[in-house]
Amino acid sequence: MAAPCASMNSLPDNIILEILAYLPVKDRCISGRVCRRWRRIVQDNSLWRHVDLLPYVLSLNKMWKVMRAHFSECLLTMKLGGFCDPKSTKWKKHSLSDAMLLDLQERCPKMLSLTLVKCNTDNLNSKNLPRSLKQLTMNQCAWTPRWLKTSNDLDLTNLDLTKCSRVDNLDLGDITEKFPNLKHLVLNHCYRVTESGLEKIVTTLTNLTHLELSDTACSDLTIHHMCRKLPHLKNLNLSRCGQMNQSSLGTIAGALKELQSLNLSYCRQVSLEGLIQLTAAPALCNLVLEGCKLTEADIKSLKDSFGENVHLVLPTVDSS
Repeated sequence: MAAPCASMNSLPDNIILEILAYLPVKDRCISGRVCRRWRRIVQDNSLWRHVDLLPYVLSLNKMWKVMRAHFSECLLTMKLGGFCDPKSTKWKKHSLSDAMLLDLQERCPKMLSLTLVKCNTDNLNSKNLPRSLKQLTMNQCAWTPRWLKTSNDLDLTNLDLTKCSRVDNLDLGDITEKFPNLKHLVLNHCYRVTESGLEKIVTTLTNLTHLELSDTACSDLTIHHMCRKLPHLKNLNLSRCGQMNQSSLGTIAGALKELQSLNLSYCRQVSLEGLIQLTAAPALCNLVLEGCKLTEADIKSLKDSFGENVHLVLPTVDSS
């Protein structure tokens, strides 16, 4: 006769803790209602070091409840989604408040990373962001002009403003002034940024190792300044940059000696002749060319030229 299966309650606390760690936040909170023992285990600080709330859009009241019940000095990273969606009737609602930011600063003095997606910022002052932050990601947020101007005590190394459409050159000036130690900067789809703003970024933030400028006004002049001032750049995203000329590829290959990854997706102006110049880039190991205008013969030539040392992500060519 087969031995009966052990129930969850027969497992030691450390095993239950490991199982709960695989659950999303909502299911983890529900698990705490099973019994007193599970409630005690769910409140273990190790389960609340990295909190991902992106699957849920929480009102201010619900967010307060989560913070007061589970956030402590163990929290290192938090991701939060908001209501900023024009298709929603609640798109003007807020997910955070200044009081919450100040409470986060007090409760979570070791917090390193904050990710906000589709959040409104018109009720927030950046001076109240947790001072311990090293990484700030704000994707598709309703950006308030000059929002970072008051962030006096932050020392960010990573900043991502993808699709924060109201970001402009004045904001880039604030970024260069407030965060001189930035190493990772993402400005993808910030269409209000012009060539002069990008020039200020690449000539001032000389510690950058990762830069993403997809679908921006990046031009040959921007790349010229980039190659002069950013010798330690390792990852560069120039996808959908229609103002860039393929002659810049030779400049990139010759000047950016530490460049490992380059994304040129949907840069339809680049040709085989320009791309072949990148074989001179000594550290290049990843080249993304999705959406580029290349023939089957061009693709074969690229594969032969780069060999196995460079991973190529190539466009699909219709052979019909």
